[in-house]
Amino acid sequence: LLCYLRNLLGGILVYYGTSLIFHYHIYIHPRSQQIFKNRDRPSPGIIWDQIQLAQMSIFVYTALPVVDEYIIEQQWTQVYYTVEEIGGWPFHICVMLAYFTLVEIGIYWMHRTLHTNKFLYKHIHMLHHKYNKPETLTPWASIAFHPLDGILQASPYVLSLLVVPCHYLTHFGLLFFTAIWATYIHDSMDFNVDPIMGSKYHTMHHTHYIYNYGQVFTFCDQFWGTLRVPQGKTGVKGVLESNDTTMKKQS
Repeated sequence: LLCYLRNLLGGILVYYGTSLIFHYHIYIHPRSQQIFKNRDRPSPGIIWDQIQLAQMSIFVYTALPVVDEYIIEQQWTQVYYTVEEIGGWPFHICVMLAYFTLVEIGIYWMHRTLHTNKFLYKHIHMLHHKYNKPETLTPWASIAFHPLDGILQASPYVLSLLVVPCHYLTHFGLLFFTAIWATYIHDSMDFNVDPIMGSKYHTMHHTHYIYNYGQVFTFCDQFWGTLRVPQGKTGVKGVLESNDTTMKKQS
């Protein structure tokens, strides 16, 4: 119970803290006048809807780290606690890359399955995709989903521990990083450096559904043929329509 309450408090602090920082810099800071010169601002109603949905999901979503810590304590995983245990820094770096790659592939296929499986999409993932326009995407949408949606998409972080070694602190650091990353990719601000699967790619995922399933990098979508690169800034008026036209010509 204490473990769950700690995770719940941590999840709430990370969600509200990160979202508030993004919210200030996007919607309140003086630069927002320039940002929304040719964009539509999200309505207060949309933001409030996302906060309510996220808060409800947090109560269930934060139970996953409890399971995570339990299987680690039972020594069912390949977790190690010091770099020396794995044989030094070269081995540590190699297994971290292997772990992160496996997680990235796992999240790609989990996310893609949530779209291609009609039952899972209708009853779990579609709730998150009601935010299907740039002006309905905000930092507050990061975990505005069905709680099982979040657990399923985060499960590769836990399941990968069963087969690939991972440093204990690195593992939980990545979980913390994921929460911040989810805030960034939902801000609809288009800041991106390839091959990062940034907000411009994720905005297109929300508007077109069948592209850009990856979490942090584009390599899975490139390899399995689901990558679509937006033409121009996705949140700017008129750009979304030009992307639709370009894709129709390509198909």
